[in-house]
Amino acid sequence: MHTNFSIILPCYNESENIHELYNEILNLDVANSYFEIIFVDNGSKDGTGDKIDEIIQISSKIKNSNFFITKLTLTNNLGYGGGILEGLKIAKGEYIGWTHADLQTPLNDFCKLYLMIKGKEKVFAKGKRVNNRGFDSFITRMHEVCAQLILGKKLNEINAQPKIINKKDLIFFKNPPKNWTTLDTYFYYISIKNNFQIFEIDVIFKSRLYGQSKWKNNFWVFIKHLYNNFFYLFRLKFLDEKNNSAK
Repeated sequence: MHTNFSIILPCYNESENIHELYNEILNLDVANSYFEIIFVDNGSKDGTGDKIDEIIQISSKIKNSNFFITKLTLTNNLGYGGGILEGLKIAKGEYIGWTHADLQTPLNDFCKLYLMIKGKEKVFAKGKRVNNRGFDSFITRMHEVCAQLILGKKLNEINAQPKIINKKDLIFFKNPPKNWTTLDTYFYYISIKNNFQIFEIDVIFKSRLYGQSKWKNNFWVFIKHLYNNFFYLFRLKFLDEKNNSAK
């Protein structure tokens, strides 16, 4: 059966969220579509993989289901971006994308984006947070300003989820980084550079119900993210100029 789209959900110690995610999957609003959910167990230590096995077993008993669940187990934690890249390698959908597994971004937002770009090529669809406030908003704006100054392109709400592209267009993304925040920058920039149509929808970024943020609660991890983001912009610009001069 043709798989219309695949949603990649990297998971690191998200055991408390898995069954809640499954409830969201059951209520996705995508009539006449057959889709794949890829859970990437990213080296979890809290039994996340067992919870994924449970919902796979439950979903296998549904007759005439319009989705299927794929589990990808990684021995080591490759980070959010690394988990996404591994998921992209096995995704079966005509359209593929990713979002958080922490319930902060409703899965139905992904479906809204899919319906906007269905049937189109050279498209990049993403969320745009409408409730980004305070310090998070400041960091987001700084990221946008730095990207425009260094790359010469306007990138809006760079790390907002979800993201979705046509699988055929993966040929444009030849050297993606494994870091989550730089991965989002890379896909966004390469899309604009290659004249993709950009689609956005407003999304509400919710607070976590379970578990802890993998970077907000660790000052040094947070600083590392800022450092990686800033210097990756220069690296991306350098690689871009190098590729252009080689043509």
